[in-house]
Amino acid sequence: MNGLAVLLATAAAGYGLSQRFRLPVIPLLLVLGFAVSLTGLKPEGVTTEFILEFGLAFLVFSAGIELNPRRFFRQARPVLWVAIGQFALIGLAAFVVARWLGYGTVAGLYMAFATAASSTLIVVKQLKTRQQMFEPFGRLVTGVLLVQDLMLILVMVVLGRLGEGPWAMVQASGSVVALAAVAAVLHFRVFPWIESTLRPDEETLLMISLALLFTFLAAAHALGIPLIAGAFLAGFVLSVAPVNGLVRGLLGSLAEFFQAVFFATLGSLAVFTSPWIVLQALGFALLVLLITPPVVTLLAEWQGLSSRSAIESGLLLAQTSELSLVLGLVGVTGGHLGIESYSVIALTCALTMILTPFLATDRVTWKLLHWHPGRQTSDGFFGFQNHAVVIGFGSAGMWVVKELKDAGHQVLVIDDDASVIAGCERNRIACLRGDGCDPRLLRRAGVKEARLIVATLPRPADVVKIVRFAGKVPVVARIFEAEDAREVGEAGGFPILSSEAALEKFLDWFDKGGPTPQKV
Repeated sequence: MNGLAVLLATAAAGYGLSQRFRLPVIPLLLVLGFAVSLTGLKPEGVTTEFILEFGLAFLVFSAGIELNPRRFFRQARPVLWVAIGQFALIGLAAFVVARWLGYGTVAGLYMAFATAASSTLIVVKQLKTRQQMFEPFGRLVTGVLLVQDLMLILVMVVLGRLGEGPWAMVQASGSVVALAAVAAVLHFRVFPWIESTLRPDEETLLMISLALLFTFLAAAHALGIPLIAGAFLAGFVLSVAPVNGLVRGLLGSLAEFFQAVFFATLGSLAVFTSPWIVLQALGFALLVLLITPPVVTLLAEWQGLSSRSAIESGLLLAQTSELSLVLGLVGVTGGHLGIESYSVIALTCALTMILTPFLATDRVTWKLLHWHPGRQTSDGFFGFQNHAVVIGFGSAGMWVVKELKDAGHQVLVIDDDASVIAGCERNRIACLRGDGCDPRLLRRAGVKEARLIVATLPRPADVVKIVRFAGKVPVVARIFEAEDAREVGEAGGFPILSSEAALEKFLDWFDKGGPTPQKV
């Protein structure tokens, strides 16, 4: 009982420290769990089993709820390339390292797969904090997480049946696929109908959600596959909007409680009997941090993302998954891994997760963008003066450009989408490809010599950078939120809160000789 009390206190301390220092809570819980392990105050075996089972169910259930595939249908090809490419290349590198460190083939596979995938909970938290869930790279990253989670669950099923022969592994994999097919039908057909036709109230939706979770857990048990597969697929069923938001709110506190105690318990299972365990974890962590960003960046750029978005994706995905800890437990339970190897996996997770908020920042992104070999290196002036610069072509870009050109104004378009640039070139519109708030690109575009700048970028912070760089040149920006409009206005820009009003404002500016920046 004392051990359970220590774990509860550890979980509470982890959340308190996370809020105080703005650090991700999962690695903090793992680290505090390591401290519990060193004290020897661990809960009894039955208590540990109960915590792990329920905590794991709510952990993967919550992860599944966050991964709505509708967000990235249009990016299915890039998602698959990045997800499978990262998983395969990082896994292969980790397997080579594991074998070099003396692991056997099976143990090396566990270490490889535990290193290959990225953390859904950490990455989604970062995207939400930065309000980037629905940006193109945010959609790509969430798609990558969904695909990798599914692959890792299949890996757990297969590796968990290694001792039972190939037919047992095939049967287990087929059971997962069958359960996933049922989940897909419920996600795409049944739950949208329930939400739109029956419109259940919150209490009913809560009961439906819990019933669905335990039904999928029972189905997984009956099929002889890990409960984690059932819990994750139940969350996937509920990831359809707006059901996912309601369920997340209803189950948020309960899920966080079980997750907190779960990760503290996982940390307490680790042992550090020698410095060699720490050194191995540092090696695997360095492998993830040094290889994941360039691999993801190259794959994402190849599939059409801009350099900046590709680098941001790589930095966000540069950590190991919470499911890696579960895979490690599967290895220990099946006798394929020792507790020391599990400890290496746990410490690798903690190290890489802790570093994510410090690495996945605009500052680091711009540093790496500066070193990017494919970045535009010329600082030469494009040659235009008294022209209009359209930064971010968007869906309405052609209408804006057409009006400006019809009025006799020279127009230069800046966009990071290769297809947009190709379209501009076909229509003989002067254009530059690159990030719209890159100072070097803005100098090339001659924004300080321009008559007007039109910015339709998704991030208000980027618009503010353009406003400050442009100086006295009027910058009109399409903005969706009143708070963001105030920020742009206070910087000296001219925010417009609707696309319908934009054209009218543009014509008014030119009729009157151009506006002066206004504050909102």
